[in-house]
Amino acid sequence: MINLIISKSNDPAYNLAVEEFLTYHYSTNDPILYIWQNKDTIVVGRNQNTYAEINIAEAMKDEVKIIRRNTGGGTVFQDMGNVCYSLIVNNDIDSQSNFEVALKPIIEYLRSEGLNANFSGRNDIEIDGYKISGNAQLKTNTKILQHGTLLFDVELPRILKYLNVDPEKIKHQKVKSKPARVANIKAILNSLDKDIELEDFIKNIINSYTKNEEIKWIEFNDSQNLAIKKSYDEKYALREWTFAKNENFEITNKKYLESKGLTEIKINVDKGKIQNIKIFGDFLGYIGTEALEFALINADYDYHTVKNILEKFSLKEIFGDNFESEDILNLIFN
Repeated sequence: MINLIISKSNDPAYNLAVEEFLTYHYSTNDPILYIWQNKDTIVVGRNQNTYAEINIAEAMKDEVKIIRRNTGGGTVFQDMGNVCYSLIVNNDIDSQSNFEVALKPIIEYLRSEGLNANFSGRNDIEIDGYKISGNAQLKTNTKILQHGTLLFDVELPRILKYLNVDPEKIKHQKVKSKPARVANIKAILNSLDKDIELEDFIKNIINSYTKNEEIKWIEFNDSQNLAIKKSYDEKYALREWTFAKNENFEITNKKYLESKGLTEIKINVDKGKIQNIKIFGDFLGYIGTEALEFALINADYDYHTVKNILEKFSLKEIFGDNFESEDILNLIFN
């Protein structure tokens, strides 16, 4: 028997709260398969420095959600062309702790469609050398969670747009993601004159794990929904979980802005808050930067928070003609 649940939500905070509940609190000795999708989301690994992984300015301008997951590994961008799967099994099943074994049903399905799918590296699936799935694991005393992404029809240019922070600009001690060649499964199928829609692809992925198995659909009762809501409210929906975990770093950014002048910004960030900021340059403002700097101290290192503070000041008086809040925001967050 296999327990099955397909999320009806595209909110990453809710979906991760459900996954955590299934891993730690849902009582069953049978495997659990959980299928979910997130809308316009960047998911960072448990041990990563969120700011070091993401072009915060671009992501926040586009209102992309940013969230931290419970497992290690690198940062990923997800939209509605991506499918997430979670497989949760008992910790006493040794073979399931192996990435390759757990991914075998997906690989076999992809091969049945004529795709040259193979397990690659530590935790990936590739087709003809292009990464189409990244995976990670979490082990508890009783359970193993393995989850991953499947790039079916993702807007791939957005990966480069959001995950392109220059590592020289931020000093940190966390893991830095390394870009990989990626491709969409749908595009590869189309090159073989096969046209599979997302809904059918999801059904086929589910079938790869559930064929010849009795399916038990998971439906949460009121107390289980309350437990999920508690995890949502007190962990995943809070910016502290995503941004303030073990993060203490410095940023220095300098740029010459045509017809405006040279501007340099130095920032100290600790646990997601600006502890100190200094602005230097040969811009032609006439009231100084001190009041603005003071207003930014202890503010959340968050695009929209900083933008709201900037808009309370006359940037023309501070920096000179033609300066806009976007100029300063790009220096603070890029």
